[in-house]
Amino acid sequence: MPIRCVNNKWLLILLITAVAGCAKPAEDKKAAPFRKPVTTRHLFAAASRGSAQAWIAGFEGTLLHTADAGKTWEIQKPPVQEDLYSVCFVSAQTGWVTGKNGTILHTADGGRTWVQQKSGIDNRIFNAHFIDEQTGWVVGDMGTILHTADGGKTWISQGWKEDKYYNAVFFVDSLKGWIVAEYNTIYHTEDGGRKWIRQECPALEPVKIKEDFPPPPPHLYGVYFSSPLVGWAAGMDGAIIKTEDGGSTWKRLTPKNTFSLYQICVQGDRGWAVGERGSFMVSGDGGSTWALDLNSLRTRSWFRDLAVSDQNTAWIVGASGTIIHTADGGRNWEGISGTFIR
Repeated sequence: MPIRCVNNKWLLILLITAVAGCAKPAEDKKAAPFRKPVTTRHLFAAASRGSAQAWIAGFEGTLLHTADAGKTWEIQKPPVQEDLYSVCFVSAQTGWVTGKNGTILHTADGGRTWVQQKSGIDNRIFNAHFIDEQTGWVVGDMGTILHTADGGKTWISQGWKEDKYYNAVFFVDSLKGWIVAEYNTIYHTEDGGRKWIRQECPALEPVKIKEDFPPPPPHLYGVYFSSPLVGWAAGMDGAIIKTEDGGSTWKRLTPKNTFSLYQICVQGDRGWAVGERGSFMVSGDGGSTWALDLNSLRTRSWFRDLAVSDQNTAWIVGASGTIIHTADGGRNWEGISGTFIR
């Protein structure tokens, strides 16, 4: 199974600028919140290997690593202080981080040292996905798509400078992949990114009422495939959509809500999706149906990423240093860092 890289223009800007820095978790009037800080910086990305190792990235060059399931943390030192948006590890030693101003960083020793790779761009790179130590893709603003076949020594552009934010990318093998983006945009490739074809989800298109202009379609932020045919995407309005034919057709699984979902993953019969204001969607039937759970995580901080390494181990990261971990497939979640309700 390929490695998952875990990883509305206005909403992404909100999360990546000082406006996000002003967001404060809501407090439960019935119970005083308490803090468990590893860091207070906003966290945007997580990657996990096995049951114990995880890497987390965020604002101002924040890079954290644990080798004992979150009991202790080390601060890793990247060669830049840019905001970091995505982290991806294909083994316990080999990984990449992407971020602002075209930042791509690579490690071959588990993050003890990081080397900057030449992306050739100064755009923000929001997401990375590698299927092995040589082959990977990154996506970002202004239609950024970059591909490497040599572990990042060289990157080539596969984009066409479209004025859109490409938010996430996922490949199931060296040929088949998907990108999700603003305005209900889904692209699919069958040839490793040489050619991208637009896919549609009509259920996400807004309906025009009388003579009013319809609102824009919702943006999509997260994508995950469990096979070349079966996949999910998540985005604005609490949208979770699913395909069972490789994206030829997509159907919406959730009703319209007021929150956005930024990441989604399904492992076996369990699925999770996370987003703003502590929104946490869960599935117990392999991603066929979803329900909102506002109690298990005990916080209303926004969540930006979800990293799952197996059916037992998962990490959630987000605002103001939020780090949450499960070691039993989501039956219980431990708030490791952030503000929580007792």
